[in-house]
This record gives sequence, structure tokens and C-alpha cells, in this order.
Amino acid sequence: MENNYLKICSFYVSDWHLTAMILPYVEKAEEREEHLNTILEKNISYNMKEILERTKISERKREEIEKIGWENKNIIKYGDIKKYMEKITKFHKKITIIVEGSKDKIECIGKNIDKWIKKTEKKLEKKEIKIINCYELMEFNQNLTEILDEHDKILNTSGIHEIEEMYEGYIRKRA
Repeated sequence: MENNYLKICSFYVSDWHLTAMILPYVEKAEEREEHLNTILEKNISYNMKEILERTKISERKREEIEKIGWENKNIIKYGDIKKYMEKITKFHKKITIIVEGSKDKIECIGKNIDKWIKKTEKKLEKKEIKIINCYELMEFNQNLTEILDEHDKILNTSGIHEIEEMYEGYIRKRA
């Protein structure tokens, strides 16, 4: 499963920035045949609706993006993560989950997703799972390198990139 499981990090400074930053990625999910899901600490549905109204995209695409679910989801415990993952992986081959919250919440959700993936690895052989962890920059002052080390890539408004491309001088601490 290791080759089909990608952890991506992203950083934002406000709810509006988060919404504007992930929209280009979300907008192109259909082209990549990805099924998008969210586990959000904040409710950004108002922000998403406002930005979508000001963006030149089709009505169909706008409705599709709004249906993803940009409200708060209190899914942290392993049992809840297990049910959520079983539901979203049942019918789709490419799954992306956008996770937003405090560093502690993101870590807890990540550990539970990792645990579920390890337990169901055989069933997931033909699946691709991406987790996009969105961290609010104002919440933490240190540990940026630690967060980068825990992820495979980074997402910004221009898409997914190698971390080393975005942070000159960064040297990965994990293999």
C-alpha cells in the first residue's frame, strides 16, 4: 500500500486563504478521477460558497464542489475513522481526504487512518489514497521541519510539489 498512499501537507493563514488555496486542486479532481472527502475542524462552507460564486466555473462544477462537504466533521476516534474510511473507499479507486485542524487533531486523525490502512492493506491494493493535511500557520511557531518530515509532498495554490522544491535548503529527515 505504501506506493498508493501519499501524505501531503499544506499551510494556510486564514479560513479564506485555506479555501482559496485548495480550490484549484479541488476544481481539477474530476479530471484526475479523484473522489474528494473532508475531515474539517472548521466550517468553511460559507467561504467555499462565496469563492465559488466569484469564480468563473460552470454551475455543474460549482454544485459538485459544494456537495463535497465543507462543514465541520467531528471524526477523530479510531471507530469513527474506520467507518468513514470503509464508506469512502468502498466504491472509489482514487480517494483524497482533505484534513484541517489543530496539529494535535491532524496527528490523531493521521494515526487512526494509518492504523486502518495497515489493518486493511490487502483490500486496498488497487486503491490510491491521498491525505492532504492543512495546518494553520498561526497555530504553531516551531516544528515546521517536523511536519515536513512527516509528509511526502506539499500543496499550494499551484498544485502538489516536492517539498524540497518549495523550501530551499530543506533536507528530509526520514527515508
